[in-house]
Amino acid sequence: MKQILSTFAALLIVGCHSLETTDSVIGKSPANSQSIQVEKAPVFIPLTKIELPTQNEKSAHIEKKITVFGINVFALEGVTDRDLKLVAHVLAQWIDNNEDGTPDNPAVLAEIVRQKSRMILGVTFDQIGPWHEHSQGILKYPHAPTYGLDVTTINHNWYGLPLSEYSQDHYLKEGLLPPDATTEETFHLITDVGYASVYPSIFWHGEVGSNPSEALRSYIAKRGEGQKGASMLTEAMDKARGGYFKHMPNQYPDNAWYTRSDDCGYKCFVGEYIHWGMITLVGLNETRQEGILDQWQIRNAQSMRKRDPELYGLLTNAEYNFPNTAPDGSYGD
Repeated sequence: MKQILSTFAALLIVGCHSLETTDSVIGKSPANSQSIQVEKAPVFIPLTKIELPTQNEKSAHIEKKITVFGINVFALEGVTDRDLKLVAHVLAQWIDNNEDGTPDNPAVLAEIVRQKSRMILGVTFDQIGPWHEHSQGILKYPHAPTYGLDVTTINHNWYGLPLSEYSQDHYLKEGLLPPDATTEETFHLITDVGYASVYPSIFWHGEVGSNPSEALRSYIAKRGEGQKGASMLTEAMDKARGGYFKHMPNQYPDNAWYTRSDDCGYKCFVGEYIHWGMITLVGLNETRQEGILDQWQIRNAQSMRKRDPELYGLLTNAEYNFPNTAPDGSYGD
């Protein structure tokens, strides 16, 4: 990974009044002697140090946090500093894949921040589920997109770290290859919230949410709601599944190559589909052997280009500036 060339990321967010900005005069004053004022971009630190929660966050049982390009990564009781830092570093690497201190797609980050998106880390899912139900509503912006990650699902082997005392048994016994929930859940936040909102005709998953972007509102006004054909991404996914299925079919068609076997809902299927494409593109599936064939039948970028050219084209289109390197959990090192 490249060394950070700048420790601050400048990001232009239009109409985000909750962030501090500074006015400056550009050019000469007009004839009426009134200076032309412009709003400077808010400045985000790529990674803060571990911080104590605010009183409001403490009331919601948050013990510590790190802010990543303006996105809060919260930790509940029992999560180690090491794992909080690891998740933050992976999120930062998805956002700033070349590690130059600036987001690769500023518009996508701006939308994620506008929606006050965040992550919540717990030791197990049994801790995170009740937190969503009983404590999330205490936070400011209770309906903000909040992505949970239980740290038992971190594959420390992949990041070259000693396993934790709470690592799942299969990591202890088998040392399974990547990806793990750290790379996955951080990526879901970026695509589900950011890309789907900024480029709805391309990446929308078919659900509106509580705080849709102006671009999504406009898009829905033109085409209407509904999941089928919601975007180029959903059309590509329906082709990969062998057809449009609101719910998981009893049996996928023989020509399908994306065959997830548990019904997590259409939006979830879309998020998993683009995640499968990304981890394939960056090389995380090449050595996984037969273990993924019951869900995904493409192992590398070359085969994805041939078998799923639609998804390959979306993920490699320079306009969207997706990552091209897998996170290794060491942003800036």
